[in-house]
Amino acid sequence: MKKLIKLFCIASIVVVSCGETEFNIEEKKTQLKELKSQLTDIKSQIKELQNELNGQLDDTRQKKVPVRIKELKEELFYHFIEQAGKINSNENVVVSAEMGGLITDINAKEGQWVNKGNSIIKLDSEIMKSNVEELITALDFAETTFERQKVLWDKKIGSEIQYLQIKNQYESLQKKLETAENQLKKLTIKAPINGVIEEIFLNEGEFANPGRPAFRIVNPKNVYVEAEVAERYANILKVNTPVKVNFKTLGIDKEAPLSFVGQVINPENGTFKIKINLENLNGYLKPNGMASLEIQDYINENALVVPSQIVKKDMRGDYLFVNKNGKAEKTYIEVGMSQGNKSMIKSGLKIGDEVIIEGYSEIIGGSLLDIKN
Repeated sequence: MKKLIKLFCIASIVVVSCGETEFNIEEKKTQLKELKSQLTDIKSQIKELQNELNGQLDDTRQKKVPVRIKELKEELFYHFIEQAGKINSNENVVVSAEMGGLITDINAKEGQWVNKGNSIIKLDSEIMKSNVEELITALDFAETTFERQKVLWDKKIGSEIQYLQIKNQYESLQKKLETAENQLKKLTIKAPINGVIEEIFLNEGEFANPGRPAFRIVNPKNVYVEAEVAERYANILKVNTPVKVNFKTLGIDKEAPLSFVGQVINPENGTFKIKINLENLNGYLKPNGMASLEIQDYINENALVVPSQIVKKDMRGDYLFVNKNGKAEKTYIEVGMSQGNKSMIKSGLKIGDEVIIEGYSEIIGGSLLDIKN
């Protein structure tokens, strides 16, 4: 009875301690599996103690218990890191005005597809056009004067200072005209990429100030999912590591390799960034949408795998029951990684062993087995 009380105390301490610590999703699942295993083990030990107290232990061993078995063989085992991610676009650009001016024309609508270089917003350019025309006229005159003076200077006629002054005036007007033409071009705000006009922030008749956002353009055809992963995976995850990406709200599943693995740990939360590039030709995946990631961090093509629920635990360690000539044998094992309802066995079992996968909660070591197909 003291043994029974001790087991209940241990289980209670484990449950209380779980409520006091914050775990990530994977750790919580592991903790839940351990608690369930301990609960099953406690129930089994309670039953065994009751049988001992009631003098029924021999009857339990002599009565055949119906079970199902699995013969162990090497099989493929994967392990995944489960992580939440966020959709972003490789081309999501907020375009601002470079020159100030009155908006005279908006050539696109929100939701419209435009190509790189298309004119989206035009600013009043009359004054700048006049300046350009004046500079062109002045430059034509300066060019003619410079060419004539150069002919004279080549014949050693006239002073050098006069020649250099005219040359400097000509070259200065060239630079002024080039600057004015560039400023005139900036009065037309163009699309910097191919994409959809997501939002226009200005209206016709408003004054656009330099640096003020004019519109947002997004190319939805190429997106990526970004996530932050715990530091302990820094030496495991590499570029091209396989990832399963699930968009639950959309009912979309994709598979793609890691395209980027960050090299810097965030000191605030101890994580580093990863990215997965995805094609999105139909545009269903929207920036800022959420995704669930399964990142493969381990693979073993020759693993011994058993259902997780058949593994029990006592004070000595993890164990399960194996069929030995029609009797249940309690076998201690070392459990490796678990994924879903499967656990990889590191030691304690070998190929050909027949583990009991159904009826295991009704048996004890030495129980006679009625093996069902």
